[in-house]
Amino acid sequence: MISLLRKENSRLNHEVSGKSSPMKEVIMVDPLEAKRLAAKQMKEIQKRERFKRRRQIEAINGAWAMIGLTAGLVIEGHTGKSILEQLAGYWFAIVHFFVR
Repeated sequence: MISLLRKENSRLNHEVSGKSSPMKEVIMVDPLEAKRLAAKQMKEIQKRERFKRRRQIEAINGAWAMIGLTAGLVIEGHTGKSILEQLAGYWFAIVHFFVR
């Protein structure tokens, strides 16, 4: 009787395992192991998301730097003052505003 049950069980497992059915085989694991694997996968996903976000921030920062440099060069062409002279002038105006 037990051997018949084992044969039937192995036949059912064979049908579910995917040779005749497109379903994937389900592997049972220890709940603690599953929890550990899920935590590891979550850390990897979070790491990829942080990396992606840092790249986006760096791209935005680079774009603002290019806009600032372009504005400085346009003003330099218009006024004849170098970018450093412009920054010194802005710094003097800010300090003078608060020190009065």
